[in-house]
Amino acid sequence: MIKPFKNAYEAIKKLLASFKKNKKEVGPTPEELQKIEAEKRAAEEAARAAELAKHEEEEKQRILEAKAKAAEEKAKKNAGGKKGSKGQNQKKNAAATIAAGEAAEQKKYEEEVKKRAERAAKREQEDQKEESGKKIVDPVNGEDMELLPLPDEAVFLQKYLKIATTSEDILVAFNSIQKHPDMPKNIVVLGRNGFGTTKVGEDFARSFFATGLIKSDKIAKIKAKQLNKIGLEKLEGLKGGCLIIENAGLVAPAKLVEVIKNSAPDENDYVVMLTGEIDSLAGFFEDNQEIVDSFIYLIDIHKIRERGMISIARGYFKEKEVKADKAIFERLKNSLKTMETGNIDRFIELLDGIIDKCKARGGDEVLAEDFQ
Repeated sequence: MIKPFKNAYEAIKKLLASFKKNKKEVGPTPEELQKIEAEKRAAEEAARAAELAKHEEEEKQRILEAKAKAAEEKAKKNAGGKKGSKGQNQKKNAAATIAAGEAAEQKKYEEEVKKRAERAAKREQEDQKEESGKKIVDPVNGEDMELLPLPDEAVFLQKYLKIATTSEDILVAFNSIQKHPDMPKNIVVLGRNGFGTTKVGEDFARSFFATGLIKSDKIAKIKAKQLNKIGLEKLEGLKGGCLIIENAGLVAPAKLVEVIKNSAPDENDYVVMLTGEIDSLAGFFEDNQEIVDSFIYLIDIHKIRERGMISIARGYFKEKEVKADKAIFERLKNSLKTMETGNIDRFIELLDGIIDKCKARGGDEVLAEDFQ
């Protein structure tokens, strides 16, 4: 096996060194700030577009009502009190005038909506192009590697790509794993509290299977303390799949060494994903140098805040093919106040419940009633 140029432990150590130097949590880099500002501008533009559409719709209704009233008054005036077929013709003419005005206004409105959609699509394409043309260092061999977008089959990971501090980690890991399929695919997911990020591991596992990087869609999730108590015969049915260990810093060192050996390609050939908190994982790797090179890729999601969680919600609704308006996302922000910061697992569980209720009533747009 080629010794990796870098590994997850090296990345964790760099993060810790930065924390100690600043004596506080690391703030975003200039590049991250740029991304955050871009996301903010995009959100503000979307909000302005929605507000403009609302005003335009109200204005359209006002114009149509005014035209209808004017047409009615004109019809009455022209009628001059006369009855019969002449009055009926005037009403028909007035109705035709109103209908023509409505059609013209509707066409104008539809053209504007189409233009906005085209502008939004163009912005998204430009963002993807900017990412895909970027050169990064391949963590396996230290050579330059073009950062390509995720394949379509890896749809489960798309919702994390709007998180400025995490998207590049995901793209680097996926690009490098595709480039070096014979190297370890094991991943470390760095969360805030040591729990709440197994969903990220699941989404990697599903994406690996969908793109043919692993042979089985089987996923086993287990807490570190539970893993310490079981024999490895319990993992025999996992061949070709993925094992996700929650709060991995608490795994008994000897047990994880056993798991790594058991997961080798010539044994049960499964991917191991560790989720946990930075201090515990750093200490764990420090004490277990023999398994360090088995974990090349680090997905840093421990700095996620409300904005990132809402980005996940937007992406998840898209993945599940449902829509939601601004009011729904405001409700989700309130829901986040009742759970631990960065608990993606609990948040996705909430979203699943909302989506299930939406689809149960035959809808494709989330409504306030779906929160009940």
